[in-house]
Amino acid sequence: MSLFVRNEDLKTYIRRYPITSLFLTANVVVFILMTISGGSTKTNILLKFGAYYQEGVLQGEWYRFVAPLFIHIGLEHLLFNCFAILIFAPGLEIILGSFRYLLLYLATGIIGFVITFFFSGPQVLAAGASGAIFGIYGLYAYLMRHRRELLDWSSRQTITPIIIFGLISTFAIPGISIYGHLGGLVLGYLLGFLLLRKS
Repeated sequence: MSLFVRNEDLKTYIRRYPITSLFLTANVVVFILMTISGGSTKTNILLKFGAYYQEGVLQGEWYRFVAPLFIHIGLEHLLFNCFAILIFAPGLEIILGSFRYLLLYLATGIIGFVITFFFSGPQVLAAGASGAIFGIYGLYAYLMRHRRELLDWSSRQTITPIIIFGLISTFAIPGISIYGHLGGLVLGYLLGFLLLRKS
């Protein structure tokens, strides 16, 4: 069965994929709190909750490399990213185990914002889990190239079009963090050599 077929009930999903469930819950809770506070698309609310902003980082607000992973700008942004996490992340949580999967998610998400810091202008306000999602895609790309035996046939047929679609949307849709996506994708691939090296 494909790694991307989700037929678990909620209780089973949470038990099998505790880290993924934690990330999904954090995304939703933060979005609700932002909505109650005035709206997830308002600049002042985004800044208050820790969205990435170059000036803030320069002032020592390093949390703006981490907090944006759990902040989403509008309901559509939240739903799109949570859907990708819901479907594609569980397979890696099983393959990697909870600790290595946690490392992959946080490292690729953070590096996306670090790269944005170095290559984007001071006017950029950014948030979202897409750097980590592309980190997940990058790790799958590593599996396709170096550890194909860990993926079933159906999953192998699915992941390549998903990565291609993700890359096309990165460049085609205005407002998307190109550096964040590409940084997450490349680091996810490279982390495969560390997290899944053969003994």
